[in-house]
Amino acid sequence: MSTTERSRTSGRQYVSKRNPALPAVFALVLGTAIALIGLAMMTIGSSPTVKGASFIWLPAALQLVAGVWLGPFLGFLAGGLGAYAAGILAYGGWGIVDIIMNPIAGGFANAVLPWILFKALRIDPGIGVVDKQDLRRNIPKAILLTVVVLLAGLANIWLGLPSPWGLLLPLVVLVVGATLLLRGIKAGSRDLLLALLVAVICCVVSALIGAIGATVGGKPFSAALLDPGIGWFVGDTISAFLGVYLLMVFTPRVREAIGIYGESNE
Repeated sequence: MSTTERSRTSGRQYVSKRNPALPAVFALVLGTAIALIGLAMMTIGSSPTVKGASFIWLPAALQLVAGVWLGPFLGFLAGGLGAYAAGILAYGGWGIVDIIMNPIAGGFANAVLPWILFKALRIDPGIGVVDKQDLRRNIPKAILLTVVVLLAGLANIWLGLPSPWGLLLPLVVLVVGATLLLRGIKAGSRDLLLALLVAVICCVVSALIGAIGATVGGKPFSAALLDPGIGWFVGDTISAFLGVYLLMVFTPRVREAIGIYGESNE
């Protein structure tokens, strides 16, 4: 038996021994991370006029990967309930406005909708990355990029730039950082472009839902489109682009460890 055949055989044996509860456990881990990071974002980066509407919503990256990796049900639980828990912890937000802004915007638009669009457009969850040799080198880079984008977003606390200009710095940091870090990753250009388009579409929908939530809370819809709408969209988009990068780096490991929802084990 050749080395390649032996590797494939061992891989199938590993897949067959997976604990079926692993996806649920992973959803719980992602949901907890979304809740804790969201708590921090809502506490220190919220809109001054709409409580809980964070202008730099880093959990959007985790919500996107949760939907793509775990599918619509577990993705919604991780992305939606994680965001809902963040709102409850941050400001006691559990009412109808909070349900619209967190479980619906966060669960449907940021997690379920990416899964739907990835399936409809036949986008590879790993964005076409086939070379696994550089993964160990790229994982620290992904973590570093996440931290740097977060710090750039929080820098506006001291800079005090008005929305949406306060989001320009993390956007520039993300574009420059991702461009430099993506050099060593051979991704499919079609999958990458479509994945970025999906991120933008989902963030537009999420921002519209957020504006509707603000309107239910008593703000005119035209005003809600400006605040929190524009800031919501830009902040979510920055983080969702980061989520696309995380898909490129971590999908091969997730595929081997727990499997990707909807994919065959063969």
